[in-house]
Amino acid sequence: MKPATPFVLMRGGTSKGVFFREEDVPPDRAELSAFLLDVFGSPDRRQIDGLGGADKLTSKAVVIGRPVVPNTDISYLYGHVGIVVADVDFNANCGNLLAAVGAYAIEEGYVEPAEGVTQVRIHNLNTNKVIIAEVPVKNGEVVTEGGFAIAGVPGTGAPIALDFSRTAGAKTGHLLPLGSPKTMIDVQGAGQVEVSVVDLANLAIYVHADALGMTGTEGPADIDADKDLVSRINAIRGAVAHKVGLGSYWDRGGEQATPKLVVVRKPIDYRNFATGDIVKASGMDIVCRLYSSGSTSKALAATVTACTGGAVRIPGTIPYEVAATSSGVIRIGHPSGVIEVEASIARDEEMPVVTACKIFRTARRIAEGKVYLKHQHSLPTRSAGRPKEFAAA
Repeated sequence: MKPATPFVLMRGGTSKGVFFREEDVPPDRAELSAFLLDVFGSPDRRQIDGLGGADKLTSKAVVIGRPVVPNTDISYLYGHVGIVVADVDFNANCGNLLAAVGAYAIEEGYVEPAEGVTQVRIHNLNTNKVIIAEVPVKNGEVVTEGGFAIAGVPGTGAPIALDFSRTAGAKTGHLLPLGSPKTMIDVQGAGQVEVSVVDLANLAIYVHADALGMTGTEGPADIDADKDLVSRINAIRGAVAHKVGLGSYWDRGGEQATPKLVVVRKPIDYRNFATGDIVKASGMDIVCRLYSSGSTSKALAATVTACTGGAVRIPGTIPYEVAATSSGVIRIGHPSGVIEVEASIARDEEMPVVTACKIFRTARRIAEGKVYLKHQHSLPTRSAGRPKEFAAA
């Protein structure tokens, strides 16, 4: 029998990920990618021969390690595993899974539980930023049951707060990588397009639905089926990637996770793509559709939710001009419903500064066990040392 590797399967928000400890996976990045493709059964549209769920929200891997920077509790490396492409993208952070990372850190003994709420300071290695998870705890155990509902996940659970206020400039080093809230850019095949590019928790490009000939309420399958539209979306993403210094990453091909493109519009009634229920305009402040990693998201990524909250608060951005709100919680409509974010921006020498950015998710442990692989991989030994990402500076 081939060697088996221990894993934990967890849901965080609207995503599901396979969790590994750093000491159980290959330390070399190329070998780690090969290992994860084997685990998930990729490339294969159904991922029938692995742990992948045949959807980009469930084809996600997490590697957890001890802290490598001061004032943090845990290190978190995220990999988006290609489904039909033999590629693992380590260029982004998954915010939904951060809720699961917080719970996992307590359950696995990385963080001592504190009664009531336990703060877990998570160092995301993909972006080199720190996110604070506030995890509910009772009698020394993570609380998963509760009355908090999130669109895109059946039932309810206990809310986990995620504080993204320390993540400005996550990919480029600047909250506004193009230097202004709104910019006209030349895009091959699409002409001039007005965009707002914001780097908070993740790198997002905001485009008004009208600029792409969209209503802004299309379902994910409708957008993905429009090859001309997808081509223009990717052309915009590629143009911005080159402008912000990610050209080599973009040009390598694959299903690039960043920059993400978010189509926005003013609130309007539309149908939840999964349930058919009407999502009411009165219950939201802005409508979004998110495209990245080769397809349109069925729900809004947590990092993009945080970024959108910040963008809505920055005067002059497209989301600021579109949103029907001036204060309070920002309610964002997406294909599966509505997600909320608390965000505020101050100004320091005329530049916007993030002072608050918080969302709430739920999470729970689904399964744990050992995964048997088809191929041999160079798994670590005790003398091999830590992977470079988990090596203290």
